Amino acid sequence: MTEKKKSKETKSEKIILTTIYQIIETETLSEEKYTDILIILKGALTNTNTNLNLNLVLNIYTLLIKNIPNSQKTNNLLFINFYTLFNYIVEKHKIKNSYIRKYLLIIEYYLMKNIDTILKEQIELILYIIQEFINKKSTPFYFQYGFLYLKLYDFIISKKLIPNFKKELHHTKECILSICPETSQGKELKELILSKTF
Repeated sequence: MTEKKKSKETKSEKIILTTIYQIIETETLSEEKYTDILIILKGALTNTNTNLNLNLVLNIYTLLIKNIPNSQKTNNLLFINFYTLFNYIVEKHKIKNSYIRKYLLIIEYYLMKNIDTILKEQIELILYIIQEFINKKSTPFYFQYGFLYLKLYDFIISKKLIPNFKKELHHTKECILSICPETSQGKELKELILSKTF
């Protein structure tokens, strides 16, 4: 693909993403319309030839989860998008740390709003994402990992799912504890995790 063609595609994708953002921001949409938007976003993220404006994409997801109706269908499609977005972030080696932080905050916010529709497989996915980011040395976000982990842990306890997640929980906890710095904040998070989990 020529540079000119690539630049033209990137420009049209930016226009499409901006339009999507404006539609979500200004209109009241049906569940079907939200579903269409999630399918378009997933398609854009799986197109390996493009360099999307990731800040705009993350802003769209932030706006989406504030407005999207909470149903099992939209929940499932959102998690497919979360996974696709994770892969996009991981594949683009020069992604800024601020994008990873924003991505983690989006997932955390979604969990706070819609914990009742979360499935076991989706819990596994979030634990996997935390582990993978830590393995890839994206470690400045130990606080985000820690709080996300504690939210998942509380959910697992409340649903009596500990036997299903014992191994993953232990491994994720060890990963997070291993990156907590020897600062007062790092020690505080370690103590919090150790006191609230077993």
